[in-house]
Amino acid sequence: MNRPTLLIAGASGAAAARLMDQAQAGDAFRVIGLSRRRPEKAGDWVEADLTDASGLARALSSQPDITHIVYASRAPHGETGLEDVAANVAMLRNLLDAAEASLPHFAHLHVIHGAKWYGVHLGPCRTPAREDDPRHMPPNFYYDQQDLLAARQAGKAWSWSASRPNFVLDVAPGRARNIISTLGAYAAICRELGVPFDFPGKPGAWNALHEVTDAALLAQGVLWMIREPRCANRAFNMTNGDAFRWCDLWAFLADRFNVPLGRPRPMAMRRLMADKEPVWERVRARHGLALPLAQVASWDFADFFLNMDYDVLISMTAARNAGFPGFVDSWAMFDRQIDGYRAARVLPPG
Repeated sequence: MNRPTLLIAGASGAAAARLMDQAQAGDAFRVIGLSRRRPEKAGDWVEADLTDASGLARALSSQPDITHIVYASRAPHGETGLEDVAANVAMLRNLLDAAEASLPHFAHLHVIHGAKWYGVHLGPCRTPAREDDPRHMPPNFYYDQQDLLAARQAGKAWSWSASRPNFVLDVAPGRARNIISTLGAYAAICRELGVPFDFPGKPGAWNALHEVTDAALLAQGVLWMIREPRCANRAFNMTNGDAFRWCDLWAFLADRFNVPLGRPRPMAMRRLMADKEPVWERVRARHGLALPLAQVASWDFADFFLNMDYDVLISMTAARNAGFPGFVDSWAMFDRQIDGYRAARVLPPG
């Protein structure tokens, strides 16, 4: 074999797009994507459904040189915070079964998890959260997936690793479940209606500490983990490495979106924005924007990320001690990604 071959399962999803870019740009791996449908202009690709065990096994058997796998998929879910344990475990098990049966050089499987490991979707947890903190009351499919990997790996030559980012942000036109595009659409609607850019979350969320993960940093971290021996059979938090409060960031966002700064005013975005599509269409027509509101903003998601009225911080100490150097200035990331959405004609100019 020449270079090792990396398969990215769920390669067309939110967590994997930047990983595909970085892996393909480097020379460490030959890269293959896997999803149910092959995207336009895709390179090496496997079309397979993770819920179809036999079809997945046939698909992987056609690529026997695969050595490393990144699992970046999950079953469909809403914003309740609770996700389908059985479906998520079954998809990972199907992939693992196929890998062990069909890939003679299989060496490593990485799963992308998240800060929900610590129960941040349920309420306050210890901060900064560390990888060895006690688990919260289940269900949590992350626990079941990691337990599956640990049990199956015992005594085997292959290894596993897991990353735990928190609110992955990227310039991803057409993917509404994104903090920046959602807030940008809200700001544009406020500006069109001549109302201030009020903070619609809970009062406690206004002052709480929060953090995010740049998708490019997550990609860097995943590629580091799957090659670093010290990461074998371990999980690592993966965030930008800094924190912010909405009370500080909101004025910056109002300035960047060119909308009058408002004040904290708790509002249910799902209900309040339900009739705002005609307003968005006026903005869209005036500026020649590419996408309808449903592909730009998720109000359910806004009600989730703007109403965490407690600190949400997870520690990067373990990754630092293992040698990971990556860091992103979150304010600069927000600035850069706003420009990215404007360049893609998703958000209006300033």
